[in-house]
Amino acid sequence: MKRLAILLGIVLAVGAVLALAKYFHGSSGAKMAVHTVTVKRGVFETKLPENGVVQRPRTATIPTLVAGNIGVINVKAGDAVSAGELLATIENPTLASNAASSQADYEQAEASIQTARTNSQNAQVTYHADVQTALSNLNEARRVYNADAALYANKAIARNQVDTDRAKLEQAQVQYDQAMRQEHLGAVTGYSQDSVQMAEANARKMAIVNSANQQQLAFTRITAPFDGVIQSVATQPNDQLTNLRAGDPVTAGQALFTIAASGGYTVKAQVDEQDIINVHVGQRAVVSGEDFPGKHIAGRVADISPVATKSTDASSTARQVLTTISLDSSPSYLRDGMTVDVDIVTSDVKNALLIPSDAIVSENGKQYVYVVRKGIARKTLVRTGASGDTQTIVVSGIVAGDTIVAQKTPGLTDRQPVSIASGSPPPAPAST
Repeated sequence: MKRLAILLGIVLAVGAVLALAKYFHGSSGAKMAVHTVTVKRGVFETKLPENGVVQRPRTATIPTLVAGNIGVINVKAGDAVSAGELLATIENPTLASNAASSQADYEQAEASIQTARTNSQNAQVTYHADVQTALSNLNEARRVYNADAALYANKAIARNQVDTDRAKLEQAQVQYDQAMRQEHLGAVTGYSQDSVQMAEANARKMAIVNSANQQQLAFTRITAPFDGVIQSVATQPNDQLTNLRAGDPVTAGQALFTIAASGGYTVKAQVDEQDIINVHVGQRAVVSGEDFPGKHIAGRVADISPVATKSTDASSTARQVLTTISLDSSPSYLRDGMTVDVDIVTSDVKNALLIPSDAIVSENGKQYVYVVRKGIARKTLVRTGASGDTQTIVVSGIVAGDTIVAQKTPGLTDRQPVSIASGSPPPAPAST
């Protein structure tokens, strides 16, 4: 009996040792082949893929503002032009005649002002001269009357002479008073100033008419509104392949040219409303396209529309926000109107600890990875950060240089012996 108890103790001890060995060294079964990856630090990026259209930063349609016939067209599509450069002329004899006539009327009205002012000055001189003459006559009549009155007092002349002198004095006084009143009235009324004011008013009226006519005439010269490149020249109504030519009739408001400002291209992209929260002015963007395979153009978000508009996809109820990408360069192969792919970099974390997203196993709200050491896969709790389609940032739980199982592996358990599968995938790319 004692010997049986000893034998049983030995069996239990061996079992315990084997259990501990299994716990610390994994099961003794066949090793499971797994793909592994070495944890490294790198740049973590998330990109928002969108479609866009290449455009010049500023475009305009240049119309003719007056009717007539084409005089000359000095440019063709693709020509570079400067602001103010003459692009075309419109012939309209009526406008030219009206401008010439109103210019003559205006110049005549201006001359009339000077004539009225001269007449006013002459009237002032005349009124003043009349006062001086009347005053001189009054003084003379007073002198004669006073002299004769003295002679009459001395009985040297007859009374009727004094009476005659008094009548002349009174008449001279009346004439003087009238001249004074006339001069005063002239000062109040401006010495024919009403004629000057009428002349000035007429000149202002003629100036308005002439300015309008000269403006209409100026509209017959079509000029570039800013430095740029002519995108298109209007074609004949019945022949879309033939540009307008000299002599062709045009109507007011008819578009003659389209122009795009000089400088780099931009890309207009429609970002879905649910994604716009992650887009900010200044973020990096990368533009690529089927029209220029293998090439990538760097840029940045330059503007985000404050308004969300209905999607251009008729089958979608979502709304979109127009986002402008300013390109760092404008290669010669770009063309206005090209359709391109745009990747907006919404996250950019340097020196992040990165693992493949598929390596993470989630259980009961926690996240784990399998760290492989000495052929044993150990289930390790990790805390993660931002995650993309292929990569996730690890905040704690593992360190750079650790080897982990690269993807979810059915049947893999904690402390499972593993072997490295042939053709193990390389670490995930440094950006997603």
